[in-house]
Amino acid sequence: MEVTVHKAKTQLSALLKSAESGEEVIIRRGTYGPGFRLSLLPDEQPKRVMESKPEWKKAISYQDEDIWESEWEEE
Repeated sequence: MEVTVHKAKTQLSALLKSAESGEEVIIRRGTYGPGFRLSLLPDEQPKRVMESKPEWKKAISYQDEDIWESEWEEE
């Protein structure tokens, strides 16, 4: 896909998604100007994980008993 700088400025998010999916995107200065290739770096493939990191789970773990004891002191 080849686009001009003007179109690239207005549709940058869409161009980034195209490059992320593996499509070659070339941005040109004007119609016949020099071209620049927009591509995803090979060592930075997106890693989308829906699980939280184990260290996060440790940081926010709690027991129900702790809440009951601290909030509901019965006399």
